[in-house]
Amino acid sequence: MNEQHAVVVGGTRGLGRIVVQKFLARGYAVSVVSRHKPADFEDSQRLRHFAADLEKSETFANLPAQIRDAFGPISYLVLSQRFRGEGDRWAGEMQVGLTASRALVEGLAPHFADQGDRAIAVVSSAYAEFAGSSQAAGYHAVKAGLNAMVRYYAVTLGRKGIRVNAIMPMTHLKPESRAFYEGNEKSMDAYRRLVPLGRLGTAEESADAIDFLCSARASFINGQSLFVDGGVSVVWQEEVAKIFTGL
Repeated sequence: MNEQHAVVVGGTRGLGRIVVQKFLARGYAVSVVSRHKPADFEDSQRLRHFAADLEKSETFANLPAQIRDAFGPISYLVLSQRFRGEGDRWAGEMQVGLTASRALVEGLAPHFADQGDRAIAVVSSAYAEFAGSSQAAGYHAVKAGLNAMVRYYAVTLGRKGIRVNAIMPMTHLKPESRAFYEGNEKSMDAYRRLVPLGRLGTAEESADAIDFLCSARASFINGQSLFVDGGVSVVWQEEVAKIFTGL
């Protein structure tokens, strides 16, 4: 096929789904990978769903070739999955976040196009660099590990012309959570005081960052993990304490 081809892992909800919509708007054929196909997801000539349980490596061993056969060589790959299963959370986070990511990157890399702009974008998190009790130890370790993998593959795949970068969002408004946050004035006031831009960001804004990184506009950006946090990461903790204590 002559259409450019993008692959989005975890592309059926939240940020991943918005990324899919942006690729479609750019005229790309899009392969979407997730555990289940949503009821409102319809395959078309430019959109196809591939079911894979990333907790079980055997379910996606043949996935790269199937994706390549569906829409041809790949230009962009976005990894937006996260562990949502039950059982041992540490093991689940490691499998879905790191082991599956490694397998997908190394399995799909040989199926990338030979020319043109090519890139991989990884959805990491602010928890890759900072610690917080709202997420478990495994989540922190996985996101930090993803940033390290981005640097590694930026070097090894960069030699083949494939750029690799990550975004690190803080909490943002997604279609699934917008009503919850906007209905909690106390929470929204806390974000207005914390974030230098005075508001929560949106999943659309994080998707815009991915859309940029997966484009020729970012043709010389490689190996970077970009905060998408309205400036929170540059505020000294002492200043944050003063903001919330009124000092």
